[in-house]
Amino acid sequence: MSSYRFPTVFLSHGTPMTAFAQENDSYQESLHRLARSMPKPKAILFVSAHSLSSDQVHILKCDTNRIQHDFAGFPDELYEMTYQCPGSPTLAEESADLFRQAGFTVKVESEGPLDHGIWVPLVHLYPKGDVPVVRISLPINMLPAQILKMGHTLASLREKGVLLIGSGGAVHNLRELQWSGRNSEGAPWAREFEAWLVSSLKAKNVEAILHFEDHPGFQRSHPSEEHFLPILFTVGAALPGDEADILFQGIQYGTLSMLCFSLKLPETQVLH
Repeated sequence: MSSYRFPTVFLSHGTPMTAFAQENDSYQESLHRLARSMPKPKAILFVSAHSLSSDQVHILKCDTNRIQHDFAGFPDELYEMTYQCPGSPTLAEESADLFRQAGFTVKVESEGPLDHGIWVPLVHLYPKGDVPVVRISLPINMLPAQILKMGHTLASLREKGVLLIGSGGAVHNLRELQWSGRNSEGAPWAREFEAWLVSSLKAKNVEAILHFEDHPGFQRSHPSEEHFLPILFTVGAALPGDEADILFQGIQYGTLSMLCFSLKLPETQVLH
């Protein structure tokens, strides 16, 4: 595994209802395919739009993770769902050292939950809970370039058995959500922003993604930016030779993109 380069991945996690397994659900199937497409990682470093800090990087160092039902107004069955997975204190410390060497201020925490932006995708990626997970905060007061640098700082871990995941939403406008339209084609402006992001990823146009606020549709697609910022973490963790692989593309409830992508070596160049 030491010579295998794991991808850097972005997952749009959708609503908490995504946790429920559904037959013939193409989004959930894309997560199953992702897990099957690579060896089981030694551990996962996870940055989520729902675990925010201010201007420091907070890293969760624990032996065993616990989850949080950080939402309201959903069916009782959702609050009864559980997911258990180990932490990785060693990887937490290694990550903290890398961040400090790169000039970040780091706080290592021993207590804290995995938010639904983390455990909901994990239910489908690794349902047995047999992969250690380390939660890294999203410093909401950092400049976009610093979030990009966070990914770059950890990129070398991809060649040491570690999977890097950013979790958020490529389009995330809850104000205009249409709860009756889960399988709708999506609002035209939402489809346009999603398509721009896909095009930028395939063209490796990091500058366009970094200056996301210049896109005329950004404010409507993201009334607040925390669900977009994990994309910068994922893109920042790209290594030479990586290409964009669109794992899933589509919009639910009119204004919620479920776009998932990885940046990885093409199959013909995968290191073994």
